[in-house]
This record gives sequence, structure tokens and C-alpha cells, in this order.
Amino acid sequence: MTAVRLIVTDLDGTLLGPDGQISEADADALLEASRRGVHLVVATGRPARWLGCLKPLAAAHPHVIVSNGAAVMDLTSGALTQVQAIPGDVVASVVARLRAARPDVLFGSEHGDGFHCEPTWPLREFDPSGVLVTDPRLPTRAAWDGLATGASPIVKLVATAEDLPIDAFTELVASLVGDRVTVTHSSPSDSRGMVEISAAGVTKATTLALVCDRLGVDPCAVAAFGDMPNDEAMLEFAGRGFAMGNAHPLLRSRFRVAPSNREGGVGVTVRALLAELAS
Repeated sequence: MTAVRLIVTDLDGTLLGPDGQISEADADALLEASRRGVHLVVATGRPARWLGCLKPLAAAHPHVIVSNGAAVMDLTSGALTQVQAIPGDVVASVVARLRAARPDVLFGSEHGDGFHCEPTWPLREFDPSGVLVTDPRLPTRAAWDGLATGASPIVKLVATAEDLPIDAFTELVASLVGDRVTVTHSSPSDSRGMVEISAAGVTKATTLALVCDRLGVDPCAVAAFGDMPNDEAMLEFAGRGFAMGNAHPLLRSRFRVAPSNREGGVGVTVRALLAELAS
């Protein structure tokens, strides 16, 4: 079996424990992998401004893929590269199609350096200072066009509907606008949650492929960890894809299963992979 040369991990529900932090055991395992020459990549649906949790891994200088593949962040400077925003006309079209089918749908837009949402947005998205960012103009097409083409274009559009479980809502959104954008989610199946919409063809996997190409790492030498549908393509890309024990049933049915994030499954599995390198 090909030796692992790159480890990529999701954050929430995967590397982060239930307390939202990286455990000392998980951090130690990943830092040891880095010292042995294994590249470390973090691939998250989180925006660039929500990555303070990565401080325990700073010494490994991880490559950080944010917003489900829409950009790559330099953890030291905070600069974003390889930004793949959703074109303004596509944002307007998606909003219009979904509004026509579900007048109750609510939207938010992630820009990497800030978040905008409609005043009645229910999921309480916060900026780093803890202030809810709202813009009452958002229900209008002109407002969406302006946000999508502004100084900080939209890298991820999010949507929620009141009476649909997240899996059913994701299927509906994909059927309506999947020809124009990438549609996924990272919420528990029994939750209201939110659908996450990226530019067409953009996933964690597509951006990971670019990182691997730059580093000269073949996909068969990649080990990937994830827990939600937005990780599915990434686990498919990797030579060894691991679904966490707490993962969405879709992932647990398709990939080998690691212990849960509560059990430090990333660190446990990484140490087993390092034992292979040493043998």
C-alpha cells in the first residue's frame, strides 16, 4: 500500500472535539506526522476568519482550504489565494429560482472577511467580535448583485428553510439550481441546518487536488478525514478516506470508519498511519 504523504482533515465534527477545540492528543499526532515529512492540510467549510482553533497546529504550517474549497488561506498572514467566488449573475439566478419554489427560504452570503444575512436569518452567524451582521437590503436582486460583485465577492451562499430537514432541503436545492452551482451541507440529518452553495465545480476535493499537484503528491498517498456530505468528494479523492464514527450515515456507508471526534479518531488513526511509515 502506498505510504501516506499528505493528511487532510475537516474541522467541525472531525478534528475538533465536541468542545470545538483540537485535543492535545490529536495535535501531537498531527505535529509528529509533520515532523516526519507528511504534509498537513485542513479543509473546512468555515470561513477564513474562524480559524483561531488551529493555533495548536501552527508549527506544522498547514495548508488551509476554507469555505468548502472556495479559497486557500495563509495561516500566518491571513491572506486568501485561489479565490473562486460565485459570479454575481449566478447568485441572482439561484436566489430567484429558490425564492420562486420556496418563498420562505432565507439567505446569507459568506465573503471570507465578513458575513451578510437577511434580518430574520435564524442561525445566528457571528463575526469575530460577536456582532450579528445583517443587511436589510438583501431581499432585493440589486442588493445580491452588489454583494456578489463588490470588493469582497461571495465565496459561499447559504440558505435555510423552516420546515424541511437538511437532507430533504439539500436535495430540493440541488434539483433546482444544481446545474449552476455546487450544493452540499454539513449539518446533522435531523437538524434544520443550512444548505451551502459554492461556485460550479468547487469542492474541498477540487482545491485539494490543486494543493496536491503543487506539492507533487499523488492522490493515492493522501489520507482524508471527514464527517459530513461536504467532505464526500474529498474522501473519494483520497487514497484512504476515513469517515468519523459520528459521521453522516452517507459517509459511514461508503468509507472506512475511524473512531468518533469525541474519541480523538483523527489522532488515533494518524498514529496508526505513522506506524506504517516506521515499519
